[in-house]
Amino acid sequence: MITICEECGKKYRIDADKISGTEAKFKCKDCGHLITVSKPLAAPEAVKDATPVFPKFPELDNAKAVEKEPGPPQPPEAKKADKKKIRPAFMRPPKIRFGLTAKLFTMMIIVSLVPLSMFWGITLKQTRARMQTDAKKHFNQTSISIAKQIDEWLDNNARILKTLANMEDIISMNRLRQEPLLQVIHRVYPWIYFTATIDTKGMNIARNDDRPLLDYSNTNFFQEVIGGKPIAWQIVTEESSKNPAFFFAVPIIRHDEIVGVVANAVRLSDISKLMTFWGGDDTGTAFLVDQKGKVIAHKMTNYVLQQKSLLQHPLVAAYRNGQRGAVLFTGEGGNSILGHVRGTALGWILAIQQEEKEAYYIIEQLLSYAYLLLAVTIVFVFIIAWFSGRALSRPIIKLTDAADRISVGELDVEIDTNRKDEIGDLAEAVARMQDSIRLSIERLRQRR
Repeated sequence: MITICEECGKKYRIDADKISGTEAKFKCKDCGHLITVSKPLAAPEAVKDATPVFPKFPELDNAKAVEKEPGPPQPPEAKKADKKKIRPAFMRPPKIRFGLTAKLFTMMIIVSLVPLSMFWGITLKQTRARMQTDAKKHFNQTSISIAKQIDEWLDNNARILKTLANMEDIISMNRLRQEPLLQVIHRVYPWIYFTATIDTKGMNIARNDDRPLLDYSNTNFFQEVIGGKPIAWQIVTEESSKNPAFFFAVPIIRHDEIVGVVANAVRLSDISKLMTFWGGDDTGTAFLVDQKGKVIAHKMTNYVLQQKSLLQHPLVAAYRNGQRGAVLFTGEGGNSILGHVRGTALGWILAIQQEEKEAYYIIEQLLSYAYLLLAVTIVFVFIIAWFSGRALSRPIIKLTDAADRISVGELDVEIDTNRKDEIGDLAEAVARMQDSIRLSIERLRQRR
């Protein structure tokens, strides 16, 4: 026959033939509770050794029934202490596991952050590519604007010179008639600091200043115009100031015959001023070189005065190799530089450049804000996922603990059944199980 300890729920197998008299008593091996066993049929001679039904508790295998009178009742504190002592034997041993909270947390992180990260990654990549394209377009438009301004400025000087060459006083090749007009040109257009007429032999006829007349027969601009070219230009170093100047020259024609040359000159520093409106903030540079790579305009004044050669500059070299438009290269300091190169109407090479980090400053700033927003979003997702996971798993953990306590005989465990979801249904089922166990024990007691 099987008997159960009313206090701790331990089961014992009793041989009824060994019970002497109508009943026998013995103490539970775990909690010390006095168990009374009634003989169902004829009075047995002795009580068989009480052994647990479940042999996984070896310390109870040799338990024997004892026939002793019940002792004094134990105080409630002692019973509670005994329950605390026996509970670990019945509860599941602690182990490291990937629990429900961790699973819910991981699932929410994956579900929320993976699509968000993919969206951010694709969006930022597209935005970066679009802004890089816009930056290159801006460079292209800037170079077009500068080249257009230079071409218009030079064309304006050429038109002034051609208009002067068609005036009767200039065509007369008379110094007295020419000088007043040449002086007027300087007053009206002050950047044209020098204007002069030259005869077919290269000798200076008239000029707008009081300096001695000079021989220009060896200059390229004079020889090209006399040779039939409608307009010629040349960069010449002034003998007095030793500064480079840009000379324009057109023929003086009378009755379809070249009778002389009229030329004017502007300082290269004045051409450089045309490009000062674009400096690219801190690292930007715009410069202009001729076909031989010599500097015509540059923000570095000494480059202009020295006629520095920039043939080895990456942008100039790229243009001479047939490349036009945007060029990305590495500067002397190892910095990545974005440049743009194009030609002008006179065949000059216009180049603008700027460090890539400055050119893409807006992009980098936008990415910084985007990464900050993404980081904040990830933190919020982590917080929400953690508290949501805890909110779902804690009631289940409490129910598991309650079930463990009920399994060792603590039938007075309070179970919260106020939830209106599936966890609430589970709590009600555990509570019903608790009531059923309590009723079963009461019936067993009444039967005895």
